[in-house]
Amino acid sequence: MNRLDSELLQRSFVKLTATFPKRLTSLYMSLRTGHTPLNKYLHRIGKIESPHCLHCQGIEETMHHFLLSCPFYQRERHILINTLGRKASSIPFLLTDTNATPHLVQYINASGRLKTTFGEVPLPRKPPD
Repeated sequence: MNRLDSELLQRSFVKLTATFPKRLTSLYMSLRTGHTPLNKYLHRIGKIESPHCLHCQGIEETMHHFLLSCPFYQRERHILINTLGRKASSIPFLLTDTNATPHLVQYINASGRLKTTFGEVPLPRKPPD
C-alpha cells in the first residue's frame, strides 16, 4: 500500500473518496490494498485454480496487468490514455489523482472485468458548492 500512497487511511484518501458512492470507495480500497478480485489474488486466497489471465497465456492477472498491459483491454486502455496522456501508465496516478477517477471508472466499467463483484461502478459525485 505504501508504494501507492503512504497516506492511504489519512486525510488524502478520505478527501479523495469523500464524494464517492460506497461501491466506488470499495473498488478503490480493493485496488489500493491489492485485494482486487483478479486471478492472482483469487488464486492466492484459494478461490480459483490458476493465477493466470484468461486472455494471456502464462501471464498472471495482476492489477498492473489488468490496468496497463493486457491486450484484451487495449481498446478501453487506448481511450484512457488518450484522455489522461502518459500519466495513465502510472498506477499511483490512477489511484490518487481526482482527475483520473472518472476515467479509471469508465475503463473498469467498459472492461466488464470486475462487474461480477462491483456491478456497474458509479462515477464520483460532484462535491457540494
